[in-house]
Amino acid sequence: MDTQTLNTKIELTETAIDLYIEDKFSIPNLTKETGKTASEIYTLFPNKNSILKFYYPSLVIRYRAMISEIEDFESYSISEKLSNFAFTLFDMMSERREFVEDTFEKYEWNCSSKSDFQQEIKDLFKEFFTTDGNIATSAGFFIGDLFYASLKTQFLFLIKFWLEDESEEQERTFALTDKITGFIEELVYSKIADKGFDLAKYSLSAFGFSKQVEDFNDWVSSWFEDEPEEEVEIDIEDEEETDDDKTTD
Repeated sequence: MDTQTLNTKIELTETAIDLYIEDKFSIPNLTKETGKTASEIYTLFPNKNSILKFYYPSLVIRYRAMISEIEDFESYSISEKLSNFAFTLFDMMSERREFVEDTFEKYEWNCSSKSDFQQEIKDLFKEFFTTDGNIATSAGFFIGDLFYASLKTQFLFLIKFWLEDESEEQERTFALTDKITGFIEELVYSKIADKGFDLAKYSLSAFGFSKQVEDFNDWVSSWFEDEPEEEVEIDIEDEEETDDDKTTD
């Protein structure tokens, strides 16, 4: 989807939310406020409800545009990136908090299927981790789809916590976010297990097991490779009936 189309969708969604808060959301009112025809709107959205739902994935899309303007963002630690994402989205949602309070549980928290917002979060987190050169080799044991899904769920929990946080300036939410992101960084940056692997490799080399060291390196590298889809070959043998196979009464 090109940038102009995305911007148009975001503009329509934000206007729709403003109308929703005023209890005036309808396609005629949206066309009046934006100057877009109903036909143009339905070209971008399959139905009226999807216009409002697009608000959540649009948050991540807008965030990506923001960090693309930060020159040294890639030098941020993993906890800094995760915290920056969380705090930025809290600020963005504060602008339309009434809408978030009214729809978050319905659209995202209690969503029975994977939403576009949740997929956008998973994809962003995957980029954060796969482009970070400080991730420990041993972290490959657990970093994968289940790990990113767990982080996504943890972030949804943070949003719910933020919505219910009545502490002064929501300091409890910020403290919890710092603790969670700090723990994740300690988990994936820890080099203790890496040193254990180095010791094992050195021990094998010292005793002349060079082939074992090569196999060990291949084994570790395989943690970070996508598991190939297993191809199943099915041999079909044609059974031809010959005169010898025929029996007579």
